[in-house]
Amino acid sequence: MKQSVSSGTVYFMGSEVAFMLSNYLIHLGLARYLGLEAYGVFGILMSLYLINRAFLNTGLPRAVSKFLSESPEKIGSIFKSAFKMQLMIAATFALLYILFAPFIANLLHDRSLTYYIMFLGVMVIPLALMSLHTNGYLNGLRMFREQAYVSTVYPVIRLVFTIILVLMGWAIWGALLGYFLSVLVGLFWCRYLLRKFDTSENQIFPYKKIIALAAPMVIASLAFTLLRNVNVLFLKSILADNTVVGLYTAAATLSTINYIAFTGLPLTLTPSVSQAIALQDHEKVKKYISQSLRYLLLLILPVTAVMAATSTELLTFFYSSAYAPAASVLSLLVVSAAFLLIFTVFGSIVTGSGNPKMEMYWSVGIALALSLLNIVLIPRYGMMGSAWASVMTSFLAAIIAGGYVYWKFKTLTNLFSVLRISVISFLIFFLAWHWHYSGIALIITYLLLGILYILLLFLFGELKKEDFHFVKKLMLQRHEVKNNTS
Repeated sequence: MKQSVSSGTVYFMGSEVAFMLSNYLIHLGLARYLGLEAYGVFGILMSLYLINRAFLNTGLPRAVSKFLSESPEKIGSIFKSAFKMQLMIAATFALLYILFAPFIANLLHDRSLTYYIMFLGVMVIPLALMSLHTNGYLNGLRMFREQAYVSTVYPVIRLVFTIILVLMGWAIWGALLGYFLSVLVGLFWCRYLLRKFDTSENQIFPYKKIIALAAPMVIASLAFTLLRNVNVLFLKSILADNTVVGLYTAAATLSTINYIAFTGLPLTLTPSVSQAIALQDHEKVKKYISQSLRYLLLLILPVTAVMAATSTELLTFFYSSAYAPAASVLSLLVVSAAFLLIFTVFGSIVTGSGNPKMEMYWSVGIALALSLLNIVLIPRYGMMGSAWASVMTSFLAAIIAGGYVYWKFKTLTNLFSVLRISVISFLIFFLAWHWHYSGIALIITYLLLGILYILLLFLFGELKKEDFHFVKKLMLQRHEVKNNTS
């Protein structure tokens, strides 16, 4: 039975929490259990895995979801065309991975990666099909509750399988098998949920129609994923040091906390801007842009400041003292993640205004710039060079996108608000920099700094009661919008 968007909101909140927690627990557990060098190998494989996932999990499934929601009477033809396309793409991708695994391993200066890379190729097929079923079929048919169930249980199963197989002595192979088996379970579960639909229709839904919608999303998603994951591959290829890669992977994993925590803003912003433009309400568009950027800065700047100031304590708390040498890298990467989130928000505004290809062009260009900077900076500065490459390219992305938004809409946000938030965040950074507490005391420090930050915002007149109502509404809408746009 079809469900309203709001009926699945609570379930999707649980699925996001489960996915985030399982991912961090796997990383933290493997980092401690396997040690730096082996964890570095895992980081390399996960970078390749996430690039695969971005290529296969976005464009076509989202296009299918859109067509199913618009034309439910064509379910049979859409199912058939989409399944054939996704299977063909996945099989081609898998074959390329398997055939070129020795070549990729040589590029990374580590022949021991060959069989791991081949197995990643095998994983591509069920991974692609599961994404088609969850983000495509279930979402398009508005089976939000079922989609949320699968999305919640799948990462939990992945965590359990990974723990069991690693503890059995399978090490990295255990982690990969854990991922593979959990994807199979999720795929078969989706097939079971969709068993009631008749997909026997012989008519084929036009392939060109699906490709035309999916291609720009695939390119944009792949380029954006490269921005977040390609550095590990460059470090391995240029330095050929798994220990360095392990340190960088630990810092990169923690740096994504603030990015993931605040992605609700762009998800909510895109349809809001789109609707306001459709109604030709230009003042409301400006209001959305100004408010959204202000709220983003209110949330992201203090978190970035605190994480950058306490990077050593964070790494020691979550990983161990062996990962402390990556503290400076973490400080830079949290700044990069903040700029990247600002870029994402600007991209959402541009997409909502009816120009989705612009974000794709930006992402591709910035990914190329990041690759070039990695090649130049890593040989001289090591992992710090890669971190600086991320900061520079994400800052450039935010500036370009922000400049375009200002040129098109003649607004960004109130300059005095930016200055007040920046000054208060810098004060929080200064205090955090001098309060070097570790363990549980670090969490208490964060709570105290958070309370102080809010009090200072009130004191300087930057924070008002209506702001809390907006944030509450945003957190509720975030999951509803995600269901519609997945």
